[in-house]
Amino acid sequence: QQAWAQFPRECATIEALRNGVCCPDLSPLSGPGSDRCGFSSGRGRCEVAIADSRPHSHHYPHDGRDDREAWPTRFFNRTCRCSGNFSGHNCGTCRPGWGGAACDQRVLT
Repeated sequence: QQAWAQFPRECATIEALRNGVCCPDLSPLSGPGSDRCGFSSGRGRCEVAIADSRPHSHHYPHDGRDDREAWPTRFFNRTCRCSGNFSGHNCGTCRPGWGGAACDQRVLT
């Protein structure tokens, strides 16, 4: 049985984990790191990662012991922040309900 990881493949490298940066290229124009988060087409930017800081309920027994807490800052300090209706780990897809090359066409679901 195949297991699915939460990290994008491009971010599961020793270098990415060591540097704390998960900002994969969308379409590298002139080599690796040349189009992080689809920046060249206005899809997104590589920015400081922000975690949800709301407290857990009293029913949560793993406070301070779960790697999913403060996601993604537990592993990465910079991630893609997508613009407009763009989405995905490298801003290469559209948000739900949107489609088209520029993610500007409403899709009925």
